[in-house]
Amino acid sequence: MSKRHVARWDARAAAAANARRELPRLVAAYYARVRDLLAGNPPPAKLHAIRLATKRLRYTLELFRPCYGPGLDTRLAALRHIQQLLGEVNDCSTTERWIGHAMQPSPLRVRIAKFLTARAAAQAQVFHAAWTSGFDAPGQELWWTRYLTRHARTPARR
Repeated sequence: MSKRHVARWDARAAAAANARRELPRLVAAYYARVRDLLAGNPPPAKLHAIRLATKRLRYTLELFRPCYGPGLDTRLAALRHIQQLLGEVNDCSTTERWIGHAMQPSPLRVRIAKFLTARAAAQAQVFHAAWTSGFDAPGQELWWTRYLTRHARTPARR
């Protein structure tokens, strides 16, 4: 996976100016990292890295809510959806590993493991479909970066 983006914050500039400059780069780096990882056709258990990157991006963007309008909430909802899909994959993969350590070898353990493996694979397919047809559909990255570049504003003081 490619290197994580490190923001260059200008302490003399307003939060909105920093957001306009850095957040589009952060989103572009996120798309690049996820595409890079997915290019290797990873097994479901390896999708957890994408989930962590998605959480990091979402939490970072949430810090800048006061600098953006309702369009950011729409984008955050899309990130939450991707994160939820990846969480379902991770839950199956993690439970499968836990069952392997916690249960004595038995036909039940084998059935549970097979079920969880199949469920993780099915949920991974749901994520891939949502990613390719929605989140990473043509023009989506540009939709993100243009919004983050143009719509940041200095929040009103209270």
